[in-house]
Parts: sequence; structure tokens; C-alpha cells
Amino acid sequence: MHRLSHAARAGLGLLFGIAALASGPAAADQAKPKAVLELFTSQGCSSCPAADKLLARYVEREGVLAITLPVKLWDYLGWADTLATEINTKRQMAYSVARGDRDVYTPQLVVNGTEAMLGSDEAAIDSALKRTALPLPIDLELRSGVLSIRVGESDVDVANATIWLLVVDEKVSVPVDAGENRGRKLSYYNVVRDMRPVGIWKGMPLSLELPLSDIEKQATTGSVVIAQVDTFRGPGRIIGAAKIDELFPARTVGSVGGTFSFTQGLR
Repeated sequence: MHRLSHAARAGLGLLFGIAALASGPAAADQAKPKAVLELFTSQGCSSCPAADKLLARYVEREGVLAITLPVKLWDYLGWADTLATEINTKRQMAYSVARGDRDVYTPQLVVNGTEAMLGSDEAAIDSALKRTALPLPIDLELRSGVLSIRVGESDVDVANATIWLLVVDEKVSVPVDAGENRGRKLSYYNVVRDMRPVGIWKGMPLSLELPLSDIEKQATTGSVVIAQVDTFRGPGRIIGAAKIDELFPARTVGSVGGTFSFTQGLR
């Protein structure tokens, strides 16, 4: 396990300051999840491959939505993670502030936005999954290049929640040429490549329609949508989630596309 020192946490904390699909309809094809698992991992961490392999098993488990968020924490150790983004790194830091422990390490896994644990500790993860629930229903449908998001009603006791759209790659394999994992080929699953807020749920049914013209077209590109409560400290409990695979059928891959536009400094 790789853990940040207190000095490094303080330095990285300054990064985020106070702030904490083509034709025909296609519906989300997973069973309604009861838990979202976020694995913060790094190609420069020798302890991470075991957690990456474990996450692959949770990806296949019914009722679990498992995603990988590569981070930049150890890029200075001789190998810069080729999948890591600033937004993933800042999200992990923001979680540590929101929890109040400021504990940042890899592999670190966060369950439903609140409970953190070692990403390779299967017993701890399974124990946490017994206590999870996602009470807010979210349905996704893809039709004619537009992703429709429908958020329902729930008696969950929160004033509002941010609706986040995550673009994920189903599987990515990376050969590592330097650092602690030198000579290894590492595989990652449901890799978060982009993430942005697309709406606010305020307790009543909400419908959103998002064009996919600004998403880079790849055959393995899917989408995850989560509803997450915001706290004064940062990101809080995840109360709803859904996933849809293959945003783009094979015939559209390679056509002109772009990437999400984010506020400058987040990527």
C-alpha cells in the first residue's frame, strides 16, 4: 500500500482549494446496482495490481457498479501513469477531506462515496457491500445519438444531489516500462476517462437529454451516471447509479468526434 505523507497531502490539497448514443434505442443493460465501488489506483504502485484484478471480479458481480480511477500520486517515482487524470486525483483528495481523515493511498477503494478501505481487502469490501443501498432510481436510454437520463423519486433524506456523467472504457491494458511495475502489462476495467456534472436532483423526478457528439468515439466506451450528495466538506454519499455499455456501435467508431469540455484546470 502506498500512502501519502502529511506534507504531500497538504500540498495536493491546495490543488482543489475549497471546492471540494447512435441509432435505435438502447437501455441500461445491468441490474439495478446497490453499490458503487471506486478504486483509486496507479501504474506506479506495486501494491495496486492485486486490487485491479480484484475489481475485475466486482465488475462482473450483479448489483455492483465498479469503476477504476487512475491517479497521479506516484508519477514522480519513475513512471507517469498513462491513464491518470487530474480530476480523478482531486476526487480522491476531496473524499479524504470530506471524510475528515485526509487519508490518501493506493490502492484505495471507496464504497458509495463514504467508506474507504484498502482496495485489495476483499473481506472488508464484501462486509461493506452488505450495508449498501442506492435508493434513488436512475434509468438510462440511448436513442439517435442522445443519452436520456431519468431520475426518479425517493424518500431519501437529502435536499439535492449532483448528477454526474462519467465516460468509461470497458477494459484497458497498459505495458509498464519503468517504475515499481516495470516489465508488467496491467489491465484495468471500467476506467474513468472523463467526468462532469450534468444536473441537480432536488427530490422530484428529473429528465435530462445529453447529445454525444462531443464524446470521443471508441468501441469500448460506456457511460456511468451517479447521483451524489454534496456536503460542505466535499463529495458525500452516492444515492443512485446506472451504467450503459457501448455508447457507439461499431459502424460509428472512427467518425469525427471530440472530448468533453471541462472548466480549465480540472483536467
